[in-house]
Amino acid sequence: MVAQPSPDTAGYDQMALTPTEGRLERLRNHSIVSVVSSANPGDYDAASVQWRPSALGPTKEDSRRQLTVLSVIGLCYFSVCGGPIGSEYIISGGYTVWVLHAFGPFWAFQTGYWAWISGVIDNALYPALAVSSFTDVYGPIGSPTAEYFIKAAIAVLLALPNLLGIQLVGNGMAGMSIFVMVPFLVLFIWGTVRASDWGVLGEVRRSDIAYDADGNFVSMSGSINIDWSLLINTLFWNFNGAVGMSVFGSEVKTPGRTYPRALLLSVLLVALTYLLPLLGATVFNSPNWTTWEDGSFSGIAQALGGTFLSTWIMLATFCSNAGMYIAELFCDSFQIMGMAQCGLAPAFLKARNKRFNTPHNAVFASLVVIFVLIQFDFEDIQNMTNALSAFYQLLILVAFIKLRYTHADVDRPFKVPGRISVIILCLLIPAGLLVYIAVDVFFTLAPAMIVLGVTLAGVLYAWANKFTSAQFQELDITEG
Repeated sequence: MVAQPSPDTAGYDQMALTPTEGRLERLRNHSIVSVVSSANPGDYDAASVQWRPSALGPTKEDSRRQLTVLSVIGLCYFSVCGGPIGSEYIISGGYTVWVLHAFGPFWAFQTGYWAWISGVIDNALYPALAVSSFTDVYGPIGSPTAEYFIKAAIAVLLALPNLLGIQLVGNGMAGMSIFVMVPFLVLFIWGTVRASDWGVLGEVRRSDIAYDADGNFVSMSGSINIDWSLLINTLFWNFNGAVGMSVFGSEVKTPGRTYPRALLLSVLLVALTYLLPLLGATVFNSPNWTTWEDGSFSGIAQALGGTFLSTWIMLATFCSNAGMYIAELFCDSFQIMGMAQCGLAPAFLKARNKRFNTPHNAVFASLVVIFVLIQFDFEDIQNMTNALSAFYQLLILVAFIKLRYTHADVDRPFKVPGRISVIILCLLIPAGLLVYIAVDVFFTLAPAMIVLGVTLAGVLYAWANKFTSAQFQELDITEG
């Protein structure tokens, strides 16, 4: 059977049950295959392999499936804001398929594996951030053991939506996003109205900072003292995730125009989301910006608007961390389930709960990793997840350059303009930053050992299983 353009999706049709030999032969041709995620992860157990005609004419598109600029802005925003949330399960395509065609199944597996493990490690941050939003207002817990079990309890509690149904996750995220944004907008407006010192915006941290007996800022002098490692890793962590937008390319209406516009607007919105509350808090400057640490927004709100605003910010911060945890655990669980369904991960991970149709074993596997890592400091966890993210993003950049050589004539909905030499020059700075982030983790013993361990485990697992290209494409969408 030969796949035909779909009247519903204007050029893409789900793969029919063609003979295996014919399918594998066509899968070797990068110009005709596109692997995309399903419209709703609950509709299928994994995703659909979709054939791409060599020429797409202007036909009527189904508005129920095609994503517009506004839709993609929303997806980009929540994927980029707060860490690498946009990692879909392996067969969703995008960057994994790029690496598959550039370097083969071994490196394609490493890309998907690094994306999954970096997401799970990243999720260990959010229970700690949730706890810090309370301790900044009510004081430290005092006992490291008690703090660990509180973090573990939060991790389990926030995993429940992923065990009880996909619709619960989606509906909860929509309402939570509004609750989170409003108090930070209030903090920005209130902080700028009550600004005490606009000159503080030009200050830079110095080596010698004096505080009084109560911990209040007195003076600052000496040479500039910027922790570049912390700054670069924090910025990368906050703005990482846009690469995940590649996984649903065929679901986007006119992707050649939609993606560039949506990404541009999303980057601006994300930047404003971070900058506006920071601007209001900085010019209000109580407590002084040099004393800020994880969870300090609650203390700033206490000084600015009293208990009401502090409680609102504290709850919004908790909900923000909860939302990012739930969303990332959702993506991580479906990703490892999809890998298991095509033989790229242990078979027990592909099981679904019969009542709720959720990947419960995949959720439990992610929780085990989270329980191990929540005892680490914020900076150590951040460096670990950033390093693994840098690994696969460096591989993506190299695959991008190679495919411009080896598949130069493939029709692309959107093509980065410029000659190869110009593109390589443009990629030198981001590639250099990725190399720095990937190397920086090895200057701290425990994070270095964990990153080396999980990386070696992925290499040995792929080597022992001798993966093939067919495993990235041959999915039984009725399997559950």
